[in-house]
Amino acid sequence: MINKNLKSVAFVSSIALSSAAVFAAVPADYEQFQPILAESKLQASDPEGKSGNKAEYAADSNFSGLELKDVFFVDEDSEALVFKMKGYKNRSEVRILDNFDTSLPDTFYRLSADILPINPQAAVAMSDGKNDAMTFLQVHNSGDGTSARGTSGEGYIPHPLVRVVYEAERSGKTDHYWAIIKNNAMDCGSKSGNKEKVECKEAYIKLDLGQVDLVKPTHFDIIVGDSKLVIDRDGETVVNHDISYWSEKFSYFKAGVYNQFKNGTSEAHFYSLEYSIDKK
Repeated sequence: MINKNLKSVAFVSSIALSSAAVFAAVPADYEQFQPILAESKLQASDPEGKSGNKAEYAADSNFSGLELKDVFFVDEDSEALVFKMKGYKNRSEVRILDNFDTSLPDTFYRLSADILPINPQAAVAMSDGKNDAMTFLQVHNSGDGTSARGTSGEGYIPHPLVRVVYEAERSGKTDHYWAIIKNNAMDCGSKSGNKEKVECKEAYIKLDLGQVDLVKPTHFDIIVGDSKLVIDRDGETVVNHDISYWSEKFSYFKAGVYNQFKNGTSEAHFYSLEYSIDKK
């Protein structure tokens, strides 16, 4: 369900939202975002820096007073948490610090969010056709379970288990959400020596999550536990995937924007963002 405190501005057109004056505020000053920030750190790029650059903020989860102009802030009018970023492979994301075991049979980790992308078509319009995506939610891996909270250690591979993305076009469908799922635990990075193996050539499953709503927020729940990955959209299960192959990889959640397009600026308004652990 969408947060009952959402203001009517959430339901106006994304064009109006992007063109209206935005008054930025400090995210930690808003009670609804304090719990997730208390469990997270911020990873953000310099929009004018080299592609893929990244700095960390609030590594101790102290977001007091932290607001990055045009990158990470709350819109005072709508009270949405705004992530915004320019540049290819650049990001503005909160990284939840917990590194967790997805195979535990009685423990389920959940990331919930109400997301409204702002003019994603315009953001990717000047990019080439192979790069027309932006990521909003991730389950990434942190290694083999020996790494400390909030860090990546031995066994780390440079691939998330799943990304929830916007893509301008895929498989003849335009402006859809997709789940990009790594379907094995092999390192297929450029330095791995594995890129020519069959497992790396067939390393991903791409599942359609439906049309992107550019008028009102879409609610997503990502739940991992008992060697399963479940994604719910607006209360309906759209992914239920066996991830027993991921049992040796510890994981963590990320939320915000990560750019997989060139020559544009991403923007996403999160009207809610929550992390929880359920014991069965």
